[in-house]
Amino acid sequence: MTPTHSRFRSLAIRFSLVTGAALAAHSALAQTVTGGVDPTTGLTTLSSWIFGLVGVVIPTICAFKGAHAVAEGRHLAPYVGTAIGGSVLAYGGRYLLQHYGVG
Repeated sequence: MTPTHSRFRSLAIRFSLVTGAALAAHSALAQTVTGGVDPTTGLTTLSSWIFGLVGVVIPTICAFKGAHAVAEGRHLAPYVGTAIGGSVLAYGGRYLLQHYGVG
């Protein structure tokens, strides 16, 4: 066999393996799933626990990083802006979920 035939054969084997795996996955994905997760429960947890935690953690991290930046002679403004932006996103996300009736 020439090197070209060997490469072609190797490519054909890989293609058939990938095709076979894709067809097997397609039949597995077609099965019916019972049970599941209620999206309202996940969003309630996100609203009450995660957004509250993020609203505290982001300004805390920014305060430490900002103090470190000032100690090295760099500007504090990016860290103040990040703390404000992170708080707005965290508490704004909580407000939007409550506005939509979650939480």
